Amino acid sequence: MASKAIKVDYNRRIAVITLNQPEKLNTFNEEQFYFLGECLREIAKHDEVAITLLIGTGRFFSSGADVSDLGKVMAAPNRKDILAASLFNNIDLTRAFYTHPKILVVGLNGPVVGFPAALISFADFIYARPHAYLLLPFSSLGFAAEGGASRALRDRLGVAKAKEALMMSKRIPSDQLLACGFVNKILQPLSQESSADGADPLEFLKQVLKELDKDLGSHLSDSSLLSIKQQFFRHDRRTYEHTSVQEAYTAVEKMCAGVPQKQMQRIAAAKKMKSKL
Repeated sequence: MASKAIKVDYNRRIAVITLNQPEKLNTFNEEQFYFLGECLREIAKHDEVAITLLIGTGRFFSSGADVSDLGKVMAAPNRKDILAASLFNNIDLTRAFYTHPKILVVGLNGPVVGFPAALISFADFIYARPHAYLLLPFSSLGFAAEGGASRALRDRLGVAKAKEALMMSKRIPSDQLLACGFVNKILQPLSQESSADGADPLEFLKQVLKELDKDLGSHLSDSSLLSIKQQFFRHDRRTYEHTSVQEAYTAVEKMCAGVPQKQMQRIAAAKKMKSKL
């Protein structure tokens, strides 16, 4: 598999997936969402791999779906076209995350927004930069929860914070993510230059790999790690299956009813009015 936007490297027991479009804040189009799922499925076949690390480059981990791609979906003329454009990737990629058999680690080099913010809730461990934050603006854009967020986010953030994130579209900063257990550790930048602009993406990668060697290194049995993950997951799989499908169909119904389209028009009109003042 090859892609400029998403790179995969194997380093013995660790597979590293790098989101590599810093100039676009690591947005995803439809093809890239599908490719990310393919990467996870391919890594799952490698017996030598125990840990999958998903990490971004630049200022953002991911700013979410490509706006132009999302516009095409919402402009689809009928339910059939909306289903074809949105339902498949929504369910498929979400499933690739919650069924991934390896220890899934996320390196939050910066903010994560929208659908990717929901997906990383399925990670086993998350390491973050201080300027990282979580933002799921579904309600402000006329959508409902996606990517299993209504369940996975509640499990990882707690009910109160999950409702703030999903219902209020509140930005949750890194210190709050750490306090509620969504993030396992905040890694301070080693230099001023790499603090918030992602000037040295390798620095953060090296820091995360160092933490993994300390926290999940060779002193632990890979076989035991993966078995324990499956024991955790065994109780949750049916819930995640049900939740992700229901959420995906809710998104389709919202678009068929024109809810996000109207909300986008309201936002555009408000911005236009503000620019005139």
